[in-house]
Amino acid sequence: MMDEREPKWYEQARKGPFQEARFTDSSAEQVMRRLRSEAEPARPRSRRMPRLAVVTAVILLLLAGAFYLKNGPIGRETPAGMVPVEEQAKPTDEALKKIAEQLMQEQLGQQLPFDKLDRMKMPGQAELTYRENEVADSWAYFWIDAETGEAASFSMRASYEPEAIDNTLIKQAGEKLQKLGYTGEFQATGLTRYVSYGRTADKTVQVINVVHAADADINFTNGVYVRAGFNVDQNEVSEELKQAGLEALGLVRSSSLADQLTRVVRSTIEGASDEITLYYGDSPGEGTFVTFDYTTQKVLDVADYSLNLVDLGGSRTDEEREEQLLSMDNAILQSTAAVIADKLYGINLKEDYTLVKNGPRPGVITFESHNGGPAIEATYNLDGVMYSFSIKRASNTL
Repeated sequence: MMDEREPKWYEQARKGPFQEARFTDSSAEQVMRRLRSEAEPARPRSRRMPRLAVVTAVILLLLAGAFYLKNGPIGRETPAGMVPVEEQAKPTDEALKKIAEQLMQEQLGQQLPFDKLDRMKMPGQAELTYRENEVADSWAYFWIDAETGEAASFSMRASYEPEAIDNTLIKQAGEKLQKLGYTGEFQATGLTRYVSYGRTADKTVQVINVVHAADADINFTNGVYVRAGFNVDQNEVSEELKQAGLEALGLVRSSSLADQLTRVVRSTIEGASDEITLYYGDSPGEGTFVTFDYTTQKVLDVADYSLNLVDLGGSRTDEEREEQLLSMDNAILQSTAAVIADKLYGINLKEDYTLVKNGPRPGVITFESHNGGPAIEATYNLDGVMYSFSIKRASNTL
């Protein structure tokens, strides 16, 4: 509860800018006499002026005192936001937590467990973390001005069971998916909400709701559809596209193992071309796939991440592996990549592209086009084997 006693500066404001009341009744009388004497030579009808002048003088003196108290002497700069008499109190840790938890309740509708508060990580700001543990799916991070208590930025994620999802949103998700070509019976299994603030120039809150089903996911950002992904019946995929997938996959595989198609997913992004991905292998899969442009049926991505599993004996540390990946000869990597990329994309990788290694991600290289074409990202293992290629484009991650 706030202290009901008046702060010291109330009393100081009443006194004016001086420790003693300099402008007394006697002072006022002296001003009046001086003004009267200065007004004597004036014309007769100006005899009414002194009283008005005195009132004006008194008002000006009082205003000058108030200006002095607020701003200090004229000509001396006062730091912005500085209270001259008494420094403004800074938010306590408990006050900062209260601010963060109120924002969390407003945006997520739930409270996550408090983890830690750090005032030292970023000067002038306090970082607050809410999560059950380091691998929890739900979390919230806040960066709050440690002087004013104003939220500079925040990022949150939370998961919800189907019964907690607004029925209107579920209906909207099902109807939109059907318009996109989804033919299943949409049954929401959950929702993931992402909330962020402070990342955009206009400092608006961005709320992303991803509605999940067993065979579909759809993203609404600030209430507007953005992207979706949904399963497609394999019978709806042409034999020509299935064959093209196997041929593309055969370019990166070191063996001629028969690959069984296990899942087909169509991805759509508002304002961008649709894509269709064919997944292969025992894992319903994320590790072995080929992605095509849905309309042109040109290859966009091909990968077999099982080829990355090299040196499982653990004879080398992670640091040694990363160092070896980064030290591999660029010319050899470009030649190896060209054998595959030229057939995948109909390009001349050695002549028309420049290789750039990704330092923070050892084993990842980017080929930048000399002619304004899209960049190509590739990955390689410790044996120099290329196991994925991808045309770089707007992310279709939900």
